[in-house]
Parts: sequence; C-alpha cells; structure tokens
Amino acid sequence: MHFLGEPEKKHDCDQKSQIQFVSTSHERMVRRHIGVMSRAQHQVAHRATNTREILLLSAGKLFQEVGYVRASIHRIAAGANAPKGTFYNYFASKEELASILVDRQFAAIYQSFSLAPGESANDQLKQHFQFLAMEPPMIEIAPLQLLSIFAAEAPAIPPDIGQRIADGIHVWDRQLGDLISLAHIEKGTSVAEDSAKLALLLTTCWFGAIVRRKSDPSLKLVDDFLDSLLRSGVL
Repeated sequence: MHFLGEPEKKHDCDQKSQIQFVSTSHERMVRRHIGVMSRAQHQVAHRATNTREILLLSAGKLFQEVGYVRASIHRIAAGANAPKGTFYNYFASKEELASILVDRQFAAIYQSFSLAPGESANDQLKQHFQFLAMEPPMIEIAPLQLLSIFAAEAPAIPPDIGQRIADGIHVWDRQLGDLISLAHIEKGTSVAEDSAKLALLLTTCWFGAIVRRKSDPSLKLVDDFLDSLLRSGVL
C-alpha cells in the first residue's frame, strides 16, 4: 500500500519499526524491554513533532481503548489536535493506518525475544513475558493490548487486518515454541511437539486475559504466570 504523498520506502521502514511511545517516567525501563537502540533515540524525539507519527499514536491509543470500529477518523485527528482533513495528507484510510500499527506491534513482540542475549532460554522467556505484561501508562501503545482488541473484533475489522493478525500470531507461536523447546533442551528433556502446543496455549491465554480485563478492569494480568510454569516444571 502507498501513502498519499509518502514514498513506499517510508512505509517499508514503518513495518520494521520497533519503537514505541513511552511515558517519560518509565522511559528507561521500557526502552530496555523494547530494545530501542541508542541510534534510534533521536528518532523517538523527532516523532514527538511529526504529525504523521502523532496521528499514529493517537490512533493506537484510541484503538486499544474503544476498538477499531468506534475509532473514527475524526476522533483520531482530534486526538492529534488536527483537523480531519490532515489525516488524509498521510493516510489513504483508517485501514491503512491500522495495518501499519499491527505490523509495528508484532515487530515489537518479535524483538522482545532478544531482550536477554546470551542468557538462558528460561531467562529469555521471562523477559519476553515481562514485555507482554507492560500496559498503559507504562507504555502508551501496548502491543498485545492493541492486537487483542483487534482480534476480538474479528468479524467487524477489514479482512486484510484480520489476516495480518493471524499471520503475525502464527510467527509468534513458532518463535515462542522454538524458545520453549530450547528451554527444555537446556533442562535435558526433548518435547518439541509439546513445546509447539504449549506456545499456542500461552499466546491464546494472553489474548484472552487482556480481552476479559476490558470488561473487568479489576482483573490483574497473571504477572507471575511464567514463574508459576517454571516452578511447576512445565517449562
């Protein structure tokens, strides 16, 4: 897809972007979990004054609050303190903008597997799950929160976005299964098939927990979920 007045190369960069907008009070910790490289920190500051990025941030926050259907272009532009017409200077449609955000969230999830290089597979799993547990206001656009809201709206969202999410989850399941399998190998066991099934169970549970919390804000994410699995010997 092409943006109005934007080169295709810029779109390609967007799909690979793994920079998240963070609240300043938690910036240092969140940067560690998202793995933002020092050379990209200038880009984060630049985005604060970039109208296109402000629109993306406004949309991401609105999507994870009210979902895709209720997040109108007018509300997205209003959240960026811009007239509705400004939206079309950067995006052809709400679907195009949402597709960019979906790709960014999966890019951040994939990158979170490398937050603990050189450490054991179990430690890498812990870092990955700690990243998944982050939510506003610690991080303004929480990858799993936005994706789970979209997934819950599956019948109402554009087919292309639904397919992007399905494909992204497939890749996530495979990477998580590989890491779980490695953790078992480190422990001297071999359960490759079970690792794939466990990965699918874990990703499904995370999505379900976030969707359920939308209707019950008092529900706490299972912050000790992975530690419990480790203690039980499942991982």
